Amino acid sequence: MGQGAIQIFKDFANWSTVCGVPHIANSSTKLSRAFWVIVFIAMVSMFSYELYIMIAKFLTYPAMVNTNLPFEEQRFPVITVCNFNPLKYSVVKSDSKFSDINDLMETYKSAVAGTLASSDKWGLYDVKDKPFDRDTRAQEALILETAKLSQADLDAATYSFEELITECSFSSAPCNKDAFTKIFNPVYGACYSFNEDKALNYSCNRAGIKFGLKLLITVSQTKAEGGGGWDFLPTTHSAGARVAINAPGTLPSLEATGINAGVGYQTAISVNTAHTNRAKRPYGICVNREPTDTDIYANYTYTLETCFNGCRQRKTNEVCSCTTPRFPLPSGMSYCEPTKANLDCLASLKGDQTNKANPNMNAMTECDCNPPCSEDSYTTTSSLAWFPATSYYVGVGDTGKEGVAGSCSPDNTKMTDPDACKEWYQGNSLLLSIFFESLIYDLYNEVPSYGIGAVINDLGGQAGLWMGLSVISVVEMVGLFAILMAWCVSGGAIKIRPNSNELESDHRIKDIDQVKKELDQYDKDDKDMMDSDDDAEQERDFENGKIKRASRRATQVDEELIAVQEEVQLARRCRKMQKSVAEQLSTEEVNTNSLLAEVFSIISAENIP
Repeated sequence: MGQGAIQIFKDFANWSTVCGVPHIANSSTKLSRAFWVIVFIAMVSMFSYELYIMIAKFLTYPAMVNTNLPFEEQRFPVITVCNFNPLKYSVVKSDSKFSDINDLMETYKSAVAGTLASSDKWGLYDVKDKPFDRDTRAQEALILETAKLSQADLDAATYSFEELITECSFSSAPCNKDAFTKIFNPVYGACYSFNEDKALNYSCNRAGIKFGLKLLITVSQTKAEGGGGWDFLPTTHSAGARVAINAPGTLPSLEATGINAGVGYQTAISVNTAHTNRAKRPYGICVNREPTDTDIYANYTYTLETCFNGCRQRKTNEVCSCTTPRFPLPSGMSYCEPTKANLDCLASLKGDQTNKANPNMNAMTECDCNPPCSEDSYTTTSSLAWFPATSYYVGVGDTGKEGVAGSCSPDNTKMTDPDACKEWYQGNSLLLSIFFESLIYDLYNEVPSYGIGAVINDLGGQAGLWMGLSVISVVEMVGLFAILMAWCVSGGAIKIRPNSNELESDHRIKDIDQVKKELDQYDKDDKDMMDSDDDAEQERDFENGKIKRASRRATQVDEELIAVQEEVQLARRCRKMQKSVAEQLSTEEVNTNSLLAEVFSIISAENIP
């Protein structure tokens, strides 16, 4: 069996297209064979090294980002606006349902004034001399206290749409409450999202401030009835609106990416859009959603921020046995009660900035969060202008006629002095304009940079460079493998013995016989044609012979004619001589002997027979 395998390899070497192999098999000397073996091994080694590099590169699954700049109509983003002040202080002080919150505000004011003399359930006494910690704890305690309220109580203490948004227009056309969706935020209270409802689908086909959203927002630090009265909680440090710009379907990230718009100004925010498509595994790490058991934002589109928030919530529950109301409540968990112990625990999660051994929670390393596979993001640029201008009197529509914070016209408000009304607007309102800076948006597509196609291309190039391999060579090696397998399975030989019936019924044999008959007929026809050609050749040779003989005969006739002409000339000369002799004989005596001698000499000289 060994000799048979060797013979198979020898046969393969003779007809293989792999460079070097035929030289090894057919070398006439050992030296030349050794040379080609060394060359072949060196080339195989180089190809193996390049193959290793290609495989290693492919297994890293590299990706690249293709950038395009499409220009087309764009859906307007979701705009969420909130009052910095979450609850109306006038309601908190007057309604017993908010007694705990009112107590918190009084305790906080005492701590700020330095008159807090005893401990409290929120722990403000312990941090009364640390302004930052004191304010942070008071705000966190307010969030925990607010989380205990019912929705009806929250509706009574938070700002309605009419109270917060006095004027609305989109692309220079009026809009109303139906374009907004109310949501509750534990930090900012009642918020209103424009274009959240997918059925509305506000879009822009032109860029610029005239073709965006314009809102007149009244935050109402003081009441607009002309009687004054401070209506902000003591823990609210700024007057204005918190604005979030996010993609439809995503949760507004007011704390992380919100923009502050202060009262007394027109805040113009230009928006640019970017759409990102990330590569999925193994070329990327993007995901479409979190696992179901950890997805606390199932009603919203997945984002990296929502994943981090869910992770922080689980970490909070693990450490404090309760969760913060800043994020949605996961199943099986509960919000923390507003106690000093819980507030201390929540504060501990933020770490100690002066002690590296107790750092903040690092969501990047402690949370298993990956970016979404498809994401819309917005970059913004803000600019400010004074509002209202000195000579401008605010004028709005139906909202003012309902007796809320309306225009400065005496017909539409209890504020009879227009100048006082304008002053009130300067301290209690802001003008917000949000628009697309350009309809050109950035489109990022993350795609594999070294896929199967690139590997095959490089493999073919390296195989051809170092070993002269091609697809045909691969087919040859596959054929060699098949021959070896058949040889091994058959025990070293394969015998095929068809019976007579199979031979008679095998159409392939019949076809071969028919082909043989056709070939035989072609051979006969060819032979007949050759014989016919031979006869024609012989006839041509015969005619050529006749022509040659005729030519030779013509030559002989020409020679005979020349000889006859010479004889005629000689005869003429003889007659002339005879005549001359006769004349001489008649005139004088001539020696007969000498005359005959002369005649014979002439005949001899002319070679006359």
